[in-house]
Amino acid sequence: MLNELKTAGIVTLGCRLNQADTALLGSRLKKLGFRLESLQKNKTIPDLIVVNSCAVTAVAVKKTRHAVKALRTKYPGAFIVLTGCAASVDHGEFNDCSDFDLLLNNEEKKDLIHILTPYLTKDCIRKNTPEQKTCKCMPEQYPENRIFKENERSSFSFHTRGILKIQEGCENFCTYCIVPYARGPERSRDIQETLDDCKQMVDSGIKEIVLSGVNICNYNCNGLNLIGLFEKILTDIPGDFRIRLSSTEPGAILPDLIRCIKNANGRICHFLHLPLQNGSDKTLKAMGRHCFTQEYQEYIQLAREMIPDIHIGSDLIVGFPGESRKDFEDSCKFIEKISFSNLHVFPYSPRSGTPAALMPGRVTGQELDDRLRIMDELKKQMFSRYMQMMEGNTELLLPEKKTADGYWEGWTGNYIRCRVKKDTDLSGRLIPIRFVRMTEKGIYDAEISDKIL
Repeated sequence: MLNELKTAGIVTLGCRLNQADTALLGSRLKKLGFRLESLQKNKTIPDLIVVNSCAVTAVAVKKTRHAVKALRTKYPGAFIVLTGCAASVDHGEFNDCSDFDLLLNNEEKKDLIHILTPYLTKDCIRKNTPEQKTCKCMPEQYPENRIFKENERSSFSFHTRGILKIQEGCENFCTYCIVPYARGPERSRDIQETLDDCKQMVDSGIKEIVLSGVNICNYNCNGLNLIGLFEKILTDIPGDFRIRLSSTEPGAILPDLIRCIKNANGRICHFLHLPLQNGSDKTLKAMGRHCFTQEYQEYIQLAREMIPDIHIGSDLIVGFPGESRKDFEDSCKFIEKISFSNLHVFPYSPRSGTPAALMPGRVTGQELDDRLRIMDELKKQMFSRYMQMMEGNTELLLPEKKTADGYWEGWTGNYIRCRVKKDTDLSGRLIPIRFVRMTEKGIYDAEISDKIL
């Protein structure tokens, strides 16, 4: 433990699960005696920097390298820790790098206090490191216990939304994906620790709890599944807050999950982000996916029958190896049939260490550009249709900031960016609003409603 308070910053790359991990890392750094500061907003020179990296694509790993190099150039005296997925699956590429001082894989994040302590003296962090800076264990060496504890509570610098880690790991092994190698097998967070972390978020004033993991639909703590976790949170934790699901892999629990959302009276956001990845069964099979178009369509139909205003988002990969023009056209037809509220479209990016990286027939060049343009136009049309459907509907808005022209901006439960004009302070409250009209900026103008949701 440091005698004199030192400054630390965390750089987070990648997904919401990494953001949840960063919130836990922040709490651990505070226990070591560091004051957390934003590297973007403050001019203070940090004593310690943690880079929480992403490895989902080769581009993500490249961004990690650039980020570490830029930080070393800007803060030559800082002690830099590299952790996260790139540190887990690409650690061999980083071992000879002089731009950081310590490398920790994903499993070692929770041991940050113990690992970093030998580097601390009474008033500084030693640059002459007591051990080699490589990982102490290979990322495939994970505990056999399928229930894990972080032994920490999440710390957020903002007070509207908190990301609650409930699950780790994946065993789907889709042919394009490195995540099972970076995050290990499926594990679920201890239920009591999960509830305690959630409660401290609510007690701190956070109004939206985002449940996060690699495959949260497979949450299972000694027989308690995701539905049971919802029930425990809503029953055991008092307060005016709502729950949002992060990205959710389609699975057998979805029908029960949809019913649970419907019956929660708005306390669970009317929002599902269900990764599809492609609308052609042929391509889905090559991807090693476990949910095909017919089953996926049945899930969507049930969700819309039970929750008409639900926001359905998804991810889509264009140009996967072997995807013919007909496969792409089949994909477009299926996606148009589903009519997503929002769609994240990605060109296929080969990731070394995955089977797909060795597959022939990758789509590139002008053909890939044309397909991306077509998909982007389809995405815009679907988004516009969904937004038009919302006019006159009522939802709960969580204001996050007030603009210079007097509008409070934030997000509704069904994930629509809204603004409402009000002189009084609306921060830290869930406000019933009615959608009035779309603006040219893609923000919905709304008015405060007296309707009880």
